Amino acid sequence: MASKLVIAVVSVAVLFLFVFVLFIDSGKAELHEATGLALSVESFPVYMETHPLIKALPDDASVSLIIGGQAYGISGKIIQVDKVLNDADISIELPSGYEHRIGEVGLCSAVNEAIKNGDLSFETKLSKTKLFLKYYKLVKYRKCVEG
Repeated sequence: MASKLVIAVVSVAVLFLFVFVLFIDSGKAELHEATGLALSVESFPVYMETHPLIKALPDDASVSLIIGGQAYGISGKIIQVDKVLNDADISIELPSGYEHRIGEVGLCSAVNEAIKNGDLSFETKLSKTKLFLKYYKLVKYRKCVEG
């Protein structure tokens, strides 16, 4: 009986430590992103691949991004033009012109504008738990989607 109690206490302590380490820097993250850029369909993937948010994606990330009909497939940290990911974990759609707005004001500001304007379409095939477990490193950038 005592060994079961020790295992339970150790398990709770390890879980608490994991959660503490996971969120210890979540409020301190500052997103240093380039602004004032003139982005095009061709240069947009290069901008995104160097963005801190994309660098924080897990290696098995699968995100479908469509801006004004132009598809971008994000697999891990690689972004491809005209790549449609039908089974993406996350699908995001924005109206035309947002790639230019992202270049001008930065990804987070542009996404916040899209949310406030009702222009952002977001869909996921994962449960909230699976989404969190897979993309937990992005929690520190939650201000990007506070709309």
